[in-house]
Amino acid sequence: MKKLLLSATLLLSVATFAQKDELKTLKKIYSKSTISEKDLQDYKAASDALQTLATEESDKVYAKFYKTMYPTVVLASKGDKATMQDQMSLYNPEFIKEYGSVIDATIEFEKKSGKKIYTDELIEDKKIFKETLNALAINLNNASKFKEASAIFYSLYIFDPKVEGKALNNSAILAVNSKEYKLAEKLYEELANSDYMNSGMYYYATNKANDVEEEFSSREERSKNISLGFHEKPRDVKVSTTKPDVLKILAILFTQNGNMDKAKATYAEARKLSPNDEELKKGEFDIYFNSGYAGLAEDDKLVTEINNSRADKKKYDELMQKRKEMFAKSLPDFEKAYSINPNDANTKSILKLTYEIIGQPEKAKAIN
Repeated sequence: MKKLLLSATLLLSVATFAQKDELKTLKKIYSKSTISEKDLQDYKAASDALQTLATEESDKVYAKFYKTMYPTVVLASKGDKATMQDQMSLYNPEFIKEYGSVIDATIEFEKKSGKKIYTDELIEDKKIFKETLNALAINLNNASKFKEASAIFYSLYIFDPKVEGKALNNSAILAVNSKEYKLAEKLYEELANSDYMNSGMYYYATNKANDVEEEFSSREERSKNISLGFHEKPRDVKVSTTKPDVLKILAILFTQNGNMDKAKATYAEARKLSPNDEELKKGEFDIYFNSGYAGLAEDDKLVTEINNSRADKKKYDELMQKRKEMFAKSLPDFEKAYSINPNDANTKSILKLTYEIIGQPEKAKAIN
């Protein structure tokens, strides 16, 4: 029995040494400025092996870190030969989300453990990576490649959603500019429900040199410029004040994409936030009036069939009932449109006719 325990202990020791060797290999290659093909092979082999060898929390953290970083090592190995396409292939939303997550997790672990191995480097890497994404998105936008720019701004947002909410806003705007309306709908819906929209802030201060108010990316950046004497008159504005405008665009996109129920609900939400906005009022009115009117698309054809069936009472009655049911189905939309704008002549006319057809003459008389 002792012999068996000794063997188990020996195996555990070998595994521990092995995973330490894997970590040493990965750290050495990851730190290189020039990476060879053999380095890539060794890195991949060590990373794969470490996934099963890692048992302690620290080893698991770094196993995930090195595995996630492998694509960046591949890109680094190409050096000056790396193309824009190579970068675009790397900067996909799935990788970038994982990349940002593993950086934060590693920094948090090192803070907890009190051993800063990569913390300073990762903080700098994160800053540079964000600047790279932002510059790439701006360059694509300037080249009128709006769809591509939208994708990069979205990647910037998911890389650091707590800080880069504005990138999500930019991504949504550029999706509209690229006429990718389904994508724009998805992005504006995400923007409307984001933490950035509900709790974010705009930070402004006035430039002393030209007396122009400027926006800053963070409170810290603004404070720095004020302390240096470049700016004054700080002003904070809640991002949520722009929510009615975001919902307005989202409602238009829902309408454009044929999602009328969501469009109606979005207009209602927007008008609660901004009841005096005339554009919102008109948009909500239009969607209800047009929705009700679209429900009567077969009316001309139905009226012709009714007129041609007067000799056949059974068929005539069936067609009259069908018309009554059709108008009854559109009634809620016309009533809603009328409640929004009771002065619109077309709405009054069609609503009055609807009441008459469905057998509510008193309500028809009440409309002036």
